[in-house]
Amino acid sequence: MISMYITIALRHLAKRKLFSFINIAGLAIGITFSLLIGVYIGEEKLVNGDIKNLPRQYYMQSAWKADNMYMPLITPGALAKGLHDQYPSLVANYYRTFPCSANASYQDKHFRVGMQPGDTTVVSAFGLTMLYGDPNHAFRDNNSIVITEETAMKFFGKANALDEVLTIDTRKDGKKDYTVTGVLKKESRMNSVTTINGFKNEIFLPMQSVDYFAAPDADKDWNNVCMASYLQLQPGVTPAQLDGPIRKLVAMNCNQQLKDNMTIQLVGLDTFHLDTNNGLVRKMIYILAIIAGFVLLMAVINYVNISVGTSMYRLKEIGLRKVFGGKRKQLITQFLAESIVLTGIAAFLSIALYELLRPVFGQILNKTLPHVWSFSGWMVLFYLLLVAGVGLVAGAYPAFVLTASNLLKVLKGKIAVGKGELLFRKASLVLQFSLAILVFVCTLFISRQINYFFKRQLGYNKEQLLVISSVPRQWDSAGLKRVELVRDQMMQQAGVSSATVSFEVPDGMNGGSIPVLPEGAANDAFVNVERLVTDGNYAAAYGLQLQAGRFFTDQDNPLDVVLNETAVKALHLKQGVGEEIRLADSDTKLTVRGVVKDFHFTHIGQKIAPMVILSQETGPMYRYLSVKLKTTDIKKHIAGIEAIWKARYPDSPFDYFFMDEKFQAMYFSETRLSKAADVATALNFVIILLGAVGVVAFSLTRRAKEVGVRKVLGADTRNIIFLFLKEYTVVIIIANLIAWPAAYFIANKWLDEYAYRTSMSVGPFIVAALITFSLTYLLIALQSFRTANASPTGLLRNE
Repeated sequence: MISMYITIALRHLAKRKLFSFINIAGLAIGITFSLLIGVYIGEEKLVNGDIKNLPRQYYMQSAWKADNMYMPLITPGALAKGLHDQYPSLVANYYRTFPCSANASYQDKHFRVGMQPGDTTVVSAFGLTMLYGDPNHAFRDNNSIVITEETAMKFFGKANALDEVLTIDTRKDGKKDYTVTGVLKKESRMNSVTTINGFKNEIFLPMQSVDYFAAPDADKDWNNVCMASYLQLQPGVTPAQLDGPIRKLVAMNCNQQLKDNMTIQLVGLDTFHLDTNNGLVRKMIYILAIIAGFVLLMAVINYVNISVGTSMYRLKEIGLRKVFGGKRKQLITQFLAESIVLTGIAAFLSIALYELLRPVFGQILNKTLPHVWSFSGWMVLFYLLLVAGVGLVAGAYPAFVLTASNLLKVLKGKIAVGKGELLFRKASLVLQFSLAILVFVCTLFISRQINYFFKRQLGYNKEQLLVISSVPRQWDSAGLKRVELVRDQMMQQAGVSSATVSFEVPDGMNGGSIPVLPEGAANDAFVNVERLVTDGNYAAAYGLQLQAGRFFTDQDNPLDVVLNETAVKALHLKQGVGEEIRLADSDTKLTVRGVVKDFHFTHIGQKIAPMVILSQETGPMYRYLSVKLKTTDIKKHIAGIEAIWKARYPDSPFDYFFMDEKFQAMYFSETRLSKAADVATALNFVIILLGAVGVVAFSLTRRAKEVGVRKVLGADTRNIIFLFLKEYTVVIIIANLIAWPAAYFIANKWLDEYAYRTSMSVGPFIVAALITFSLTYLLIALQSFRTANASPTGLLRNE
């Protein structure tokens, strides 16, 4: 019986080639896009899936009363160990780390690498896979390291790098040799232990090595908020049970500022990747899932529309089957079988389309999507359920509507022109156009916001700004003089206008904040201001604009500082220049030398925070050497800069980036969403236009006699084309009226997440409406033209 249903289904598909092609193409596009998005969502949700005891692993995160106090990903250095030692019935294990980067060398190979000095429990606590070495004793002593397989290949040209020696630049004691005692297997997927805040770390060191990169005994200092900390809870223990112990230890050991402003939260590692950065990944998943659902719904509506619209061709077949004893259940099964067969063909095509588009979507979404043949069990199940669900949903309405028709009317072939069928078809067209216009308008607002980011005045000049990121961090007077000498040599190059040494650049990060207050104010009236440590050339190199006073120089008093406009307002200073401020709980006084106009140091979506710019002379802190170029011959002058660098730092890598590229990277999430929405918009219109081809083709066939009569009575081609255009004009107008309010609400809600945003104007709505009208009119006119020009005799003979 089933084989008979399939045979009949294939015959009908072959008989109505145009409609079959439209249905198969639409469903193939919808299934492919849904599969791509579904696999992407699955991959994102599987981040951290390889971590041992995942349901009991938690990340400790800080919530701060003031936005610019500290990063949320760090907590007091001694807290995690204190919880483990004092509450062993609650905490089974812990891990703390101070993520940083440094220059590492082996013979003539020099690279800047991400590092994790931390507790030696890193391998055993999370079940990281060791390719070489003992996972239970990954570190032999304080001078041993564990590296990744990729790092081993990069430095030593082989994966088995056990007992090889790597030289690492430390901030305090210069170069130190470390022996490789473990090699981690290349990860099949990302996790939030070896990749922290988006940076993948390559070398893992014992906690004692923290002293070489941070303050001494940073892991034992309750007031040193610099550690990333993880806890593994005992079986059956919930995060709520640690609220009391955390508050108790903080109250007993931390200073008053931390007690008053810090709240510690536990975030499960199973959802941490989705929830971090204000749930950025989770929001992306929801948006893409909704868009994929819209695309798939478009394809299903097309199928239903065409199936119901062309039902007149099969009414007598249905009637005869009923006359000869065919039961309604059998007829429903036949229609569902046809839908599933057609969906199966579309699904087969979708596999090929998936493989074709996988690299493109992987690049757009910044995720390596797996090949079809490497799908996991859940991916295969998702795909099969997707195909079966689409087939059943698409075939359900035609099956139940057509088989319920009155037998006499069916034999006469008279039900296809009923008002209910016409109303359903127009309602479904309105729904299709509404969804397409909704996605299109939202896509236009996303693009406008991204353009707003790149066109907005930043307050600094990012163009032709080369930033060397591999500066050795010898933070003492000798190290500062050495890097300043390199800076000055580079400034003597013909293609260089300025160069500056700083702790941070405007890449979305900041160097932390410090509490300051106006002279004479009480200690509890402090304001947290972001700190930028640099030299006297920073304003010239980055093109900062002075509002008052001047920028300090390297020869000025080290306690001379520069504020931005927001800091002057936050501190309630009269004019800023010449006034004194001081550090909270300190007698150190700082004199305001100048005030710069506000500039965006972090993401434009965040409000500009108060900032104090300090001289390197107050205490060297530098990570970047920024070089402002003034030439179009970039390659030539980069070569000159590199020559100076290698002459002064022969054992350090020459790693650099351009500030405009870093700026674009800050908005990668928005750009990724915009590209995905562009693709979805295009697919929506492709599916809509395919459906319109089918509906119009059926309508032209059904109304052929009407067209013939109109031509006999004197109607010309233009009148007949206008007749069909008028029918769809009402549909599109209604669709716009439905889509516009929804699009306004959604777009405005999304834009509200940004402190600086584009305005809500009618432009995107008008553009969406015009493009929708234009594409639809063009398609209908082209289809109608042939019928309108046909001979009236031939049209009147149409059966």
